[in-house]
Amino acid sequence: MEPSEALDPLLSSDEFDEIIEILFCHGLHKHLPNLLSKIIEIFPDFDERFCSPHRQMLLLVAFCQDFQKNGPLPSIRHTMFLSTLHDSIVGLLKSEHKLVDLAGSLNTYKLVGGLRCLLARSILMNPKFSVTDIERTISSYFPTLPVKPSNYKHWASWAEILKIDLEEKSEVLTNASKVNGMSAKHLRDKLDNLPVERKKPDSDQDKSIIHVWKTVSLRFDDFVRHLMSLLPENFLSKIVENPHPKIKMLSSRLDPMAVESEVIAFLDYLCDIYVESEFWTSGFVQ
Repeated sequence: MEPSEALDPLLSSDEFDEIIEILFCHGLHKHLPNLLSKIIEIFPDFDERFCSPHRQMLLLVAFCQDFQKNGPLPSIRHTMFLSTLHDSIVGLLKSEHKLVDLAGSLNTYKLVGGLRCLLARSILMNPKFSVTDIERTISSYFPTLPVKPSNYKHWASWAEILKIDLEEKSEVLTNASKVNGMSAKHLRDKLDNLPVERKKPDSDQDKSIIHVWKTVSLRFDDFVRHLMSLLPENFLSKIVENPHPKIKMLSSRLDPMAVESEVIAFLDYLCDIYVESEFWTSGFVQ
């Protein structure tokens, strides 16, 4: 037996999955398409098998950076794009309280409120949606004070996003209600003139949505920066610096500054070790 082989640990399924998840996150973080493709090729059931608290953030960062790179148009014309962007950001704001702490509740409101204006306007201009759909969206996204049974669930959603108490008449709550009222009135005025609005030329519609986007863009850029600040600078360091004895044995095979081809070679080595581990710990061998 070669000396290096003597150092190869027997990996459990959980230990193997933990390292694979880190490699996948590294691929997302550093934009390594060949590594990501290799992992998906090996694990076609990746989404069902693996779960990382960082993956949602990394996917959203990649989505946002691609949007930043390619510009707001034509993306912000499209209901599906805006819905995906809004739902992803809101979902993360609800689960990652530190993002609201970093931005502040008022700036977070302006970000989400601006995205909701764009999305509601997109729904209004989209002939697939009925007047009822539009009215429901406006009521849901832009509740106003006082909080009452008919709008409580809509305010509860805002409270969860902004980390505020609806029982306290805070400045954030008061400002949100004021701006929500203006947004709802603006959209309902357009709704009352819906046939004319939907016949406006694309150039006029683009001017309108770009005007709204300009009120959102700086806070969106700040959100992406805050999001990136919550991620490790180098995911490979989570392997190299891991105190677990087995993972520590593997770490000598991996440089934290490894290029993509070297990380893929480590992935191949890791898969070989796991196959050996399954064999030596199988009931057949025992």
